[in-house]
Amino acid sequence: MHPSSISIIIPAHNSAATLAETLASLLKQTTLHWEAIIVDDGSVDETEAIAKQFAVQDSRIHVLSQPNQGVSAARNAGAQIAQAPWLLFLDSDDWVAPDYITLMTAKIESDSSLDVVHCGWVRVAPDGTLVGEKNSPNLPDLFPIVARYCPFAIHACVVKQTVFTQAGGFDTSLMTCEDWDLWQRIARQGARFGGIPEILAYYRMRPKSLSGDGTQFFKDGLRVLRQGCTPDPRITNPQPNYQAGLSADNLSNLEFYWASWPAGLVLGLGRDASPLLSLLHGPAPGLDPHCVAANLFESTPLPSCSHPAAWWQLWEVVCPLLQKFLNALEELSKASGLAQRVARILERMVLEQAIDAPWPLQVGKTYGVLLEITQPIVNIVPPEGFERLYGVVTMAGRRLGTIELPICDGVVSELVLKDSIADQYYWSILGYYYNQTIYRQQNLQESQDVADWQAHHNQVGWATFLQDLWDRPAWGEEAFYNAAYSDPAPTLKVESDQLTIEVSDFLSDVSTASDALTVLATVGGIAIGQFTIPTHKGCVSAQSLRATLTLEGGLELCRSVVREACIGQPIVPRMTLRQRLALAAKHRLHHQSALSIALSERFEELSHTLILRHRHQLSGSSGSRWATLPSQAAEAILTMAQATRETIAQQPNSPNSINRVMYAADSFIVDKPHDQLRPDLNSNRWNNSNQPPSVQTEFNNRDYFETLFATQPDPWKYTTNYEQVKYEQTLSLLPKHEIQRALELACAEGHFTEQLAPHVQSLIATDISQIAVERTAQRCSEFPHIQFRQLDMAADPLPDSLQLIVCSEVLYYIGGWENLRNFAKRVVNALEPGGYFLTAHAHLVVDEPDRTGYNWDHPFGAKGISDTFMAIGHFKLVNEIHTPLYRIQLFQKKKRSWLPWSQSSPSVVKLPQPTAPPEAAIHQVLWQGGTPQKTEAQSIVTDRLPILMYHRVAPEGAAAINRWRVTPEAFEAQLSYLRDAGYYTVPLETWQRAIITKNPLPGRAILLTFDDGYLDFLTYAYPLLQAYGFSATVFLVADHVGQSNQWDNIYGEDIPLMTWAQIRQLQAQGIEFGSHSASHRPLTSLTVEEIVKEGLRSRTILTQELGTPVQTIAYPYGDVDPVVQHLIGACGYTIGLSCRPGQSSFQDSLLSLPRIEVEGSNNLQEFVKKLSKN
Repeated sequence: MHPSSISIIIPAHNSAATLAETLASLLKQTTLHWEAIIVDDGSVDETEAIAKQFAVQDSRIHVLSQPNQGVSAARNAGAQIAQAPWLLFLDSDDWVAPDYITLMTAKIESDSSLDVVHCGWVRVAPDGTLVGEKNSPNLPDLFPIVARYCPFAIHACVVKQTVFTQAGGFDTSLMTCEDWDLWQRIARQGARFGGIPEILAYYRMRPKSLSGDGTQFFKDGLRVLRQGCTPDPRITNPQPNYQAGLSADNLSNLEFYWASWPAGLVLGLGRDASPLLSLLHGPAPGLDPHCVAANLFESTPLPSCSHPAAWWQLWEVVCPLLQKFLNALEELSKASGLAQRVARILERMVLEQAIDAPWPLQVGKTYGVLLEITQPIVNIVPPEGFERLYGVVTMAGRRLGTIELPICDGVVSELVLKDSIADQYYWSILGYYYNQTIYRQQNLQESQDVADWQAHHNQVGWATFLQDLWDRPAWGEEAFYNAAYSDPAPTLKVESDQLTIEVSDFLSDVSTASDALTVLATVGGIAIGQFTIPTHKGCVSAQSLRATLTLEGGLELCRSVVREACIGQPIVPRMTLRQRLALAAKHRLHHQSALSIALSERFEELSHTLILRHRHQLSGSSGSRWATLPSQAAEAILTMAQATRETIAQQPNSPNSINRVMYAADSFIVDKPHDQLRPDLNSNRWNNSNQPPSVQTEFNNRDYFETLFATQPDPWKYTTNYEQVKYEQTLSLLPKHEIQRALELACAEGHFTEQLAPHVQSLIATDISQIAVERTAQRCSEFPHIQFRQLDMAADPLPDSLQLIVCSEVLYYIGGWENLRNFAKRVVNALEPGGYFLTAHAHLVVDEPDRTGYNWDHPFGAKGISDTFMAIGHFKLVNEIHTPLYRIQLFQKKKRSWLPWSQSSPSVVKLPQPTAPPEAAIHQVLWQGGTPQKTEAQSIVTDRLPILMYHRVAPEGAAAINRWRVTPEAFEAQLSYLRDAGYYTVPLETWQRAIITKNPLPGRAILLTFDDGYLDFLTYAYPLLQAYGFSATVFLVADHVGQSNQWDNIYGEDIPLMTWAQIRQLQAQGIEFGSHSASHRPLTSLTVEEIVKEGLRSRTILTQELGTPVQTIAYPYGDVDPVVQHLIGACGYTIGLSCRPGQSSFQDSLLSLPRIEVEGSNNLQEFVKKLSKN
């Protein structure tokens, strides 16, 4: 048969209803290279007859009949008579796409090393609806995956027959999960997997087909899962690194995750799934609620063949049993707050999918509503018992997204609704509004293609907004920020030093006797902020007011305008934003307090409302948001306000009469206008004059090389023929006499080191990259006479008393001519008289534009390096091999006794190019010479900030929590790398400002955070931070300061926390502190009132003890969702840190910034790799 042909094994038992459709899909294949073997496994219906009928029609179809032995035995029987080199196992009720075999064989033929090829697959509901397309990781080694779960449907994969046979075929002792078990054994043998992205396999959903016996399904899966973490006696030739299976350290978690999948199947049948847990033996306190929720969400609808969009219909049926299972899961696993955390996630997932459901929807404790913003937005009063609001936001029927808000005292106010919508979607709303109005008037036809008008809006939207807001359609964007721009206006004389201006009114020049004018700005009659502006000759010009308000308001000004002019109102094409705002302002009574006006329209009982304002915070932070809090927390709110000295705008006479609590938004409050908050929507620039002195503009430092080796093993293709020939030529120039002590600079991964080692008595192999040094040490472990060191040849001292220094393909990166000359002098000092310097470098056209060379962006190449070493006067050239693309040279340090007439001429051998350059470098060669292309040096800036998350730095601790403990040695290595790579630490507030203004930070900024406040931070971490010039932010559990980590008592290690005296000592040394809550409970597991009290209590205690308001929080367990963000922001926090992995970008919510967890098991390579991931 054809070498890539496929035998399709089809086990069939009583499959008369579906077999014909399965076989029809094979007859539609676009290639002829296949055979099908139908194994009739003791059917008592028409299965065998249908199979034989197809076999008569097509000779590629064969039928094998046997007594009923089960699906695994049937597949094994079919495989034994298969003729093709590849096998596909296709169940008799599933089918494949017409181009399945064509595309799978194309992948096979493209890579002869593959043993298994897989594709995408999808479930198909009885009505033909496709449910949940799936694709598996395209990795050659899938054992780490299949040891944990089955990644694809059985017919989404073809396997070599020899590999299948070697693995022993299907295990007939398994009633279910037999395919998972097979792939696991195949992967453990070292099979190479390859994937293609196309969805080619279709899995028929049938009622109750998966869960006739949920317990058996769970038992079989548990057996396969555990087998993946232990030696498998069925495999005679496992890969050495998988002989013992996957590490069992995480097995308990994996068992609980697996339990949630069959639990969903049982729940989907309306049965109690908690008995499944009797097969587990917790605890598993580190369970991720998102993983549990994802499994339950996917598996629960399967028994009824439902689409996830129909989950809302299942909720009432499964909810009581679901909650019972989750409670049992939490009790057994000891995962803090797991049941409620999973329930909240599931509620959100159900509502996200309920596209065609009849809204409003009631799912658990979440109330779902539709919010059409061209219709009036009113207070929402859900039925009693709901804690969260999930709103789907639309504009003229187009979905913008969702908002999630807490339900406080049974209501969500329209002001909070509008403010939240504006906060998240103001730019899209403004763009859609302008697409219907101004853009159309600008001869841009109304576009139905969202991408078209959004692209146009992103280009001109900000200028258009300012022109529209200030009624200056002819002005350029810069004019709105220029206080000196000429714009005549009438004069308004005021007697006091205070003034209220409405942005929709025409501005006047203001005459006043005061030295400065305090201005309260309103938008549509709603106060949005306050600023103080100095007078000039008793006057403040209208343009100064406009420029200051534009500058200070920034994007928050735009949010406020959209909130008041667009949300809750129909689109009227001929009305400008300014006209809309003016109309809104007229509808509000003129009153001394714009705040009171704003609230009086929204709250019938204003006299019973506690109203507060946050202290000044940056525009665009949580202080700019309107929020309500539960009245039950009023006493705690007043206590915190007293500690933080926040303004109480209104306080009812009796605390007992408070029935509503509100924080009023302050978009900005500034005493002196400045120029740091102007929004830059597109900028990646930074004024070079603002860069700290240590900022680098070269990328060729340690950071460059560590990242290179961490992310690209063998980055320069050392094993190519080009490099190997060069190695051999380099070795041929070695001195003939014995070399006692040698140094290799830039050893990379040791490919040349292991060839050099036999020629010298003692060798020091070095590289700027510690990762490269470790790989060299591993490669050259059989040479006891080699020492391995991390060394920056441009900065670190070189070893002395050397007889040989080898340095190849690296001096281009040393940083310029002056550094090269200094390095040459240091080589002289490191060599003994008569010692040798052996080097190989490429010819670059920058040296000799009229000759062949590489067009690399370096200041010099081989000729420049050679000339520099000769020019210092201490070397003579002994031997040289010269090819068109490189030269290899042996220099000798002159001996003191040498006389000019005793020096011999060098031996120079010129050769034609012996090998072609590597494929990746061919296009960089200018064979006829040419003018080198110069690339402008780019200043390094940070627009994606790595925020590192640590817990402990300590030499020892309980093995169960080693993940959260970094040894002092590892921590020092990490700090050493960060220092050498040019990183510097910034405060969180600095990054907050960068996010709001969209302005990158200069240089390589980084932020180091430590959760919990362990005593070992003071003992081990802080001295190292101080030694390497870094700072950090430590997050404290307020109720446990000076005690121990009681929240982790399940792990059996009592770890002391710092006392307040120690914390204040560190604070005086520049360490910053933030909140890690009051009790360390996961916040999404708490009620609205409990969340607020956690945030308030922690902030109050920390503020009182530290003497300064605390505005940052790291959520316990990284546990955060939009409702938690809203409430925590209302408690006065402006920055929140999660455990979501990744670097922080300008697009992140300030109250949910991601972090990079540094685990105790991370070596330096893994550490560097984490830093380089976006």
